[in-house]
Amino acid sequence: MAAASGAEGARRVLAVLQAFSPRHHTLTARDLAESTGIPLPSMYRYIALLRETGLLVGDERGAYHLSARLISLARAAEAAESIIEVADPVMRDLVRECGETVILVQLVARVPVCVHRVESAHHFRATFEPGEQLPIDRGASGRVLLAGLPPQLRRDYLAPLAEADPQAAARLERIAAETAERGWAVSEEEIDRGVWAASAAVTDGRSTVAALTVPSPLVRSPASIQERLLSQVCRAAQQVSDLLRDAERS
Repeated sequence: MAAASGAEGARRVLAVLQAFSPRHHTLTARDLAESTGIPLPSMYRYIALLRETGLLVGDERGAYHLSARLISLARAAEAAESIIEVADPVMRDLVRECGETVILVQLVARVPVCVHRVESAHHFRATFEPGEQLPIDRGASGRVLLAGLPPQLRRDYLAPLAEADPQAAARLERIAAETAERGWAVSEEEIDRGVWAASAAVTDGRSTVAALTVPSPLVRSPASIQERLLSQVCRAAQQVSDLLRDAERS
């Protein structure tokens, strides 16, 4: 029982840390309790623990934010991700080629997460910040990652949706199968208003390991531009895939 209690406590501490994001960088204890489902009295104990370890900082208004100590942890995690090291030069070339921001999205604990982003000269505000979670049932990135899953695992991912809306789940199954054949997907205003996106699968020779995506404001990507952006994204994703396979052989 003690071990189970300790594991549950660890999960809750991680849930508190994961509640913060670039958009929600400062939260009160009540905000944290509501977003994690942890009772408020327990939340105060977890906050005290995180403050003691220097991972959380509070102010006089009772609001909390992640401390700078996590920056080094984030850098260490990013450095350990070989795919980011391989993809970054290709992503930078793609930014110069297409003039738009480029992101790399991976499945982390069954959730699509933006793990790397290379900014273009155009200022672009959207839901595509490093560490940001994205929906798996909406948007080009989620669609590519869903399509890259083995069929049974894909059904497991869609099980909650299938229970709530069988028709929607069946539709996603069909779309995922089509996306798997093509290796790419596009979306329009499915996550952020006014944003079109093209995404292509990055593979390691065996399975899809990431989605390389270019989100673009619709004002800069009319239909005549979308085909070019999609072609550029697919070509770049293939480059990253080839580099990953070469790295594995060496």
